[in-house]
Amino acid sequence: MKTIIKYLFFSCVFSTLLYSCKLDNYDYPDASISGRIIDSETNELVQSDLINGTTIKLIEHGYDPVSPQYLRVKSDGTYANTLLFSNTYTVQPDSRNFLQLDEQEIKIDNNTKLDFVVTPYLRIKDVSFVKDGNTIIVTFSIQQNTPDAVRKIGLYAHSESIVGEPVRLVASERIINRPVNSEEVFKLAINLAKNSTFFKPNKSYYFRVGAVTSVPGIKFNYAPSKLFEIGEIVPEPEPVGTIFDNCESIQGWAGGDGPVLSSENPQQGSYAIKFTSGGGFIIQKNFDQPVDSKVGLEYGVLQFDLYISDVSLFNWDWPGQIEITSSGNPDSQELHWNFMSQLRLKNGWNRVVLKLSEAEISGGNIDLSAINFFRMYHLDVQGPVEVKIDNMKFYEEY
Repeated sequence: MKTIIKYLFFSCVFSTLLYSCKLDNYDYPDASISGRIIDSETNELVQSDLINGTTIKLIEHGYDPVSPQYLRVKSDGTYANTLLFSNTYTVQPDSRNFLQLDEQEIKIDNNTKLDFVVTPYLRIKDVSFVKDGNTIIVTFSIQQNTPDAVRKIGLYAHSESIVGEPVRLVASERIINRPVNSEEVFKLAINLAKNSTFFKPNKSYYFRVGAVTSVPGIKFNYAPSKLFEIGEIVPEPEPVGTIFDNCESIQGWAGGDGPVLSSENPQQGSYAIKFTSGGGFIIQKNFDQPVDSKVGLEYGVLQFDLYISDVSLFNWDWPGQIEITSSGNPDSQELHWNFMSQLRLKNGWNRVVLKLSEAEISGGNIDLSAINFFRMYHLDVQGPVEVKIDNMKFYEEY
């Protein structure tokens, strides 16, 4: 009996091993595909984002159902996949920054090449970079290849060449939301001194300019990145600008348990305006005399210093807003910005810099020569928080 049991045991083990060997006895991927995304007009590679950029969809024939495979296009406009099986595939660009192409069938075997000749939604042209002291400045034009509005332009900086809208240490962006013509010259700049947290002296960084249309789901178009050795970063004096409020008086201010004047570590002068609130806060000021900001919508900046005792108490999925108006009230002749985690706020004092060109408009156009109302609020705060504000000003930044 023991002999029979032993025989059956080894027979099962042998059968299991044999079956397992048969399951593992499949061919390895023996095919590859690579290629380029080529601009039909310039014959240059169409630059993209590596993350959340252009992808190519492959559907292998002979299986039903079959899940598509997606190849990620590199930031320089090339792609490759060396882990495919020899077969016929249906191929078509999927997420993209160029006009759609028809799908095509192709036999993919060893070292298959397939280029896509495309028309990008936007061409970034006549790009010129200069370094002026602490500032990297780029000028460029945009050629539209569809009637859709240009939604946003941006200059992005990072230590890696895959720099772009989703991969950046620092960004200088402008909301456009209109059609443009190829004769129009755009200008963006990144000041190294003002971003010295992210830039280290005598190191090299890549800078890349891009733009995106207003078509939902369309990806950024880019010019090639530019590498700069940034050298020394010289501290700069704070821009003088136009005082919006120096926060030396509580007149006109309201909100929370306050306001009160705080002499503890003001960012300029003798005082900051302090508010204490729990569960949320609304702080605002009505100006008896309207303020002429002396800036334009295109390059104007609102800057102020903001103290928050504990940023972890804020639910950053709930936006809140920062608002200025020339109507004396909210929601009329208003510019506003979402008060969210993109501000990169930390415990203590923060420098908040808001570009007027990136604000949303409510209730008609603001009169920048007669601003008479400021409000900031966030209504989802999980406990008592102390908020201070100081050194409010307008200036232009190119």
